[in-house]
Amino acid sequence: MSVTSNETLVEAEAVAPAPAAAPKRRRGFFAGGHYIPYVMILPAVAALIGVMAYPLYSLFDLSFQNVNRYAQLVNPSLSRYIGLDGYTKVLSDDQFWEVVLRSVYFTVELVVLSMVLGMLFALLLNRVSPWAKVTVITVLMFVWAIPAIVTGTIFKWLFASKGGVIDYIGYLFGGTSETKNYDWFADPTVGLYVVSAAVIIWGALPFLVIGLHAALTQVPKELIEASKLDGANALQSFRHVVVPVIKPFLLVSASLSFIWDFQVFAQIFSLRNSSPEPGYWNIGIYLYEKGIVSSHYSDSSVISIAMILLMLAVLVFYIRQVIKIGAQD
Repeated sequence: MSVTSNETLVEAEAVAPAPAAAPKRRRGFFAGGHYIPYVMILPAVAALIGVMAYPLYSLFDLSFQNVNRYAQLVNPSLSRYIGLDGYTKVLSDDQFWEVVLRSVYFTVELVVLSMVLGMLFALLLNRVSPWAKVTVITVLMFVWAIPAIVTGTIFKWLFASKGGVIDYIGYLFGGTSETKNYDWFADPTVGLYVVSAAVIIWGALPFLVIGLHAALTQVPKELIEASKLDGANALQSFRHVVVPVIKPFLLVSASLSFIWDFQVFAQIFSLRNSSPEPGYWNIGIYLYEKGIVSSHYSDSSVISIAMILLMLAVLVFYIRQVIKIGAQD
């Protein structure tokens, strides 16, 4: 009986069809729909190239010429290609490097202060009652909605040497008659690094406070409680628990803040009555003075290209951080 069963099994195995071969999986760019995101983003990329290609080409082309308002309107024959002479002229100008250094110092101040103040307000926002939180966020959104040039005009009145609110408050708290009429804009160092910085930070805080507050809500409370049980104080818990969790947003927001603050224009422009003195020139104001006020179009195109190249390092850092965050997710 056992022999018959064995023979039957052998015959059944011989008659049974061979298992079908597993289908070969396609590999490469077109496998699994990997191309679909690129196809979907293609219209946006094409529109972006269509909008920016010609202006960028004109900018680079103009940087190799000698064009100003007189040559453009009165005597076009004076406009000609001068090669790299325009770059040599701008890059050998001491004022250009002075403006670049001032812009870097000013931007670093703005980023550091805005990030620190934004974090402090965000931490405070996590400790208030819900109705107070809604009120503060509503006020922040209102501040964010005000145009920068309007904010600059308001701060110009607040810091005015005659009838200014800030001077009057200082006078009420024990100031002298000189305090009551102190000119905040007489010294460009004070006017730029104090008043202008206050205007710009005021406008940047809403984005940072709301963003940091949202990031802080993603920190698991269990981790903070565990750190406290291990003997960590509030500062140690913040440094070793909270910061690593919100680090992606910190890096991205700091990079964006640097990009925005490096090229600020409207706030300084409105504070100085549409005519900033050289001590107030950052790269944005300097570009305006050369390109619009002085009508040195070729020089301004060289400054624009230098400004773009200076920002590329920050943009590369920002893009790398975005890619890292995407890979972690």
